[in-house]
Amino acid sequence: MAPHIPDTIDEKLLGLYLSDHLTGATAGLGRIERMAKDFTDTPVHAELATLAAAIGRERELLRKLIHELGIRQRPHRQAAAWLAEHAGRLKLNGRLLSRSPMTLVLESELMRAAILAKIGGWQTLEELAPDLGLEPSRFAGLSTEGQAQIETLGRVHDHARRNAFRRGRSITG
Repeated sequence: MAPHIPDTIDEKLLGLYLSDHLTGATAGLGRIERMAKDFTDTPVHAELATLAAAIGRERELLRKLIHELGIRQRPHRQAAAWLAEHAGRLKLNGRLLSRSPMTLVLESELMRAAILAKIGGWQTLEELAPDLGLEPSRFAGLSTEGQAQIETLGRVHDHARRNAFRRGRSITG
């Protein structure tokens, strides 16, 4: 059975909800890709790069799902998320030409919160899946993967937090 939105589900609300999650995924993907690029010299780079690839695949899955369900695309929302994510890079961190050791701490905290929100989206889709003609286990699996991503970001945060605020230490070590 092809995915569809039955009359029992408010198509407009579902469309807005999924669009908001796609917007968040767009911003989150931009942030995690930048983290992976900016922190190549750290012991957590490989985990960041793997996480960026996974989040990219999940964003594409969500984009395709929106298309399969026939939900109107809202590209202006993704563009706004892109702009907001890039504007967030302009924050003052007390350094003009170098990255702050605090950056990885804050960004790993922000990404953990974003992943938690994403898990909520997968849980909602798992609940609605039978009505939408989708397989609930697909979204249950994505929720489980999200929990693993939070654990990965916890390790990144542990590394950054241990080193960022102490004189004589570096997040690269």
